[in-house]
Amino acid sequence: MIDGIPAWVGLSSPVAATLAVFWLVFTGRLVTRASHNDVVQVYEKTLTRTEADRDGWKASSERKGETISVLANANAELLETARTTKHVMTSLQEAGGTS
Repeated sequence: MIDGIPAWVGLSSPVAATLAVFWLVFTGRLVTRASHNDVVQVYEKTLTRTEADRDGWKASSERKGETISVLANANAELLETARTTKHVMTSLQEAGGTS
C-alpha cells in the first residue's frame, strides 16, 4: 500500500486505461490517424465531384437564361413584324375594296 492506496488500484489503472482505449477503438469512437486521413480523402473527392457537378448545373442554367432572353427578343421582333404585316394587309384590303 502506497500512501493509503491499495496495491490493486495501482495495477488496475493501466489495465483500465488499456481496456478503455480498446473499447473506444472497437466502438469506433477512437480512430487512427491513417483511418481518419482515408475518410478525409474520400470526403474531399466527393466534395470535388459535387463542386464540379454544381458548376456544370450552374453553367447550364446560365445558358438556359441566355437562350430564354434570345427567344424573348426574337418573339418580340416577330410580334412587331406580325403587327406590321396585319396593318399592311388590312390597308390593302381596304384600298382594294374602295376602288
